[in-house]
Amino acid sequence: MKSTMFKDLSWMTLQLVLLAALLWMPAFGLLPFLVPIRALGLLVCSAGLVLSAAASWQLQAGRSLTPMPSPRRGAALITRGLYRRVRHPVYSGLLIWAFGIAIATASVLHFVLFGLLGAFFNAKAAHEERLLTQKFSDYPEYVAHTPRFLPSPTQSR
Repeated sequence: MKSTMFKDLSWMTLQLVLLAALLWMPAFGLLPFLVPIRALGLLVCSAGLVLSAAASWQLQAGRSLTPMPSPRRGAALITRGLYRRVRHPVYSGLLIWAFGIAIATASVLHFVLFGLLGAFFNAKAAHEERLLTQKFSDYPEYVAHTPRFLPSPTQSR
């Protein structure tokens, strides 16, 4: 139990560090071709935050929301709404937010941080999915039909 809590806290700490770095690090390595569309970056940021908030609200309504990778006791598998299109819409929204930050700052550093965040969320999602497979017998079927972060145009569900 303590080992699980430590692992969960480690995942959350690294996530918070990456998100804080995106928010607070100064721009470094200006990308001049992005300067004219910096305002678009702010719109992208807003869209990402709206998506993450909506996905979080949907999890909270089902009493499944937790910042930890380990599923809550009594959590339900949510496969409707945003979760019908992607398995991790909260992470999708945060990645969209981070991409918007990178555009808005027109900074090489922020694009690197966006890439690191993407790699981090991919690893964290894979870890969560192992735990969800243990908890929910129908999770592998959900995985087989639902993309991780980006909806598929050919998705039939």
